[in-house]
Amino acid sequence: MGARPADYVVLLAPPAVVAAAVDIVLIADEPEAFLPLLLILQPLTVLGIVVGLVQLTRSTRGPSTFQLRVYRGEPAFAALPAFRRQCVFNGLLSAALVLMALNGLRVAGRIVPTMAWAILAVNGCTVVLLLFRMIRSGPLLLTADGIAVDGGRSFIPWAALGPGQESSLWTIAHPELVEGRPVKRFQPGQDMPLDVSLWFLFRTIHTYVQHPEQRPAIGSEPELERLRGTLARQVT
Repeated sequence: MGARPADYVVLLAPPAVVAAAVDIVLIADEPEAFLPLLLILQPLTVLGIVVGLVQLTRSTRGPSTFQLRVYRGEPAFAALPAFRRQCVFNGLLSAALVLMALNGLRVAGRIVPTMAWAILAVNGCTVVLLLFRMIRSGPLLLTADGIAVDGGRSFIPWAALGPGQESSLWTIAHPELVEGRPVKRFQPGQDMPLDVSLWFLFRTIHTYVQHPEQRPAIGSEPELERLRGTLARQVT
């Protein structure tokens, strides 16, 4: 499972709308309409970028809950990918760059139009890379046997994990037991954003590292309710 369909809309709609609006003005051959369009779109996109940046810096208030899923025929807790904040920021930033570049293409000469084409190329590559990441992303799943990262591209058996140097932390004590894609440093949420409080996720994993007798209950409603009740709310 990749990103949600609405995430793609949030990412692609702003640059598409800006490009369409500018193209309509240019095709209509009404250059006097470009300045009012610029005065309307530029403040809106800048304001949106600021809002998106603020959203990126906010912590997730927890404990956000897992969803119940089935993985390899067994019940599991799934922490789904969450790209919405990134898409808000990158979509509006992309729209601002498109607006700036299309404005630059109207300037006479070679330097400014060349820079405008370069901005469009870099912007397009960035959006494509993010789309590729969103499409290939997957949930992080906790099962009775271990942890599936990014939808199962890596699988870390519980036997591969050990307690960390501090309480509530853990580490990969036996990397040779990891299946699939190698995991050099297992940091949930580092490779993909997750729609769950990372504090809640780390504390949950620590609970199962310390108490293996609780692992068979993973994926059940009673166990999920127990986690919600035993893990204190994150203060952010």
